[in-house]
Amino acid sequence: MYTVNLNDEVYSEELYNKYYDRIYAYCKKRVKWQQKFNDIAEDCTQSTFLEAHRQLSSLRSHPNIEGWLYTTARNMINNAYRSLYTKKQREVILDETISNSLMQLDQELEHLFQEAINLDQLCIEILGRLTRQENELYTDYYQNKLTIASLSKKYGISATAITTRIHRLKKKIKMIINKHYSEHLY
Repeated sequence: MYTVNLNDEVYSEELYNKYYDRIYAYCKKRVKWQQKFNDIAEDCTQSTFLEAHRQLSSLRSHPNIEGWLYTTARNMINNAYRSLYTKKQREVILDETISNSLMQLDQELEHLFQEAINLDQLCIEILGRLTRQENELYTDYYQNKLTIASLSKKYGISATAITTRIHRLKKKIKMIINKHYSEHLY
C-alpha cells in the first residue's frame, strides 16, 4: 500500500492548483457545455486528480504530466458517458396510464396467484419432505429467529457447520419447490 508523505501532499496540491482550471474547462468542453452534465464534468475532474494522487510516484517522473491529466480526464468522461448510456438502456419511461395499468395487472395477478395456490398447504407439503433434524433447524432459524451463535450452542457444533447446514437446507427447499412446481404446473 502506498503511504502518503508531506512531499506528496505538497506535490499533489501543486498539480491541483496548476492544472485544475484547465482540466475542468477541458471536461466541460467534452460534455459540450451542457448544463445537465456539469456534475459529470466536476466529478471527472475530481476523479482525475484523485487518480493523479494515487499514481503520484509514477507521475513524478512522467515526461508529460499535463498530457497524462488530459488523457485521464478523457477516460473518466468516457467512462461516465458509458455508465449513463448503460443506465439509460435499462430505464423505462412510463406514462401514468401505463403505470396504472401495470399496477392493476399486478394486483390481478397477485389475486389469481392467491386463489390458485394455498400457501399454508404448500408450506406443510414442503416441510413434510424435510427430515426431522432439517425441520427442527428450519423452525429454529426461520421461525424462532435464533442466531447462528445460538444455534451453534444448541446443536453443539461450530458456527461454520451451522451456516453450512442452513445453506444446504435452503438448497434442498429450493429443489423441493422447483420439483413441486414442475410437477404441478406442467
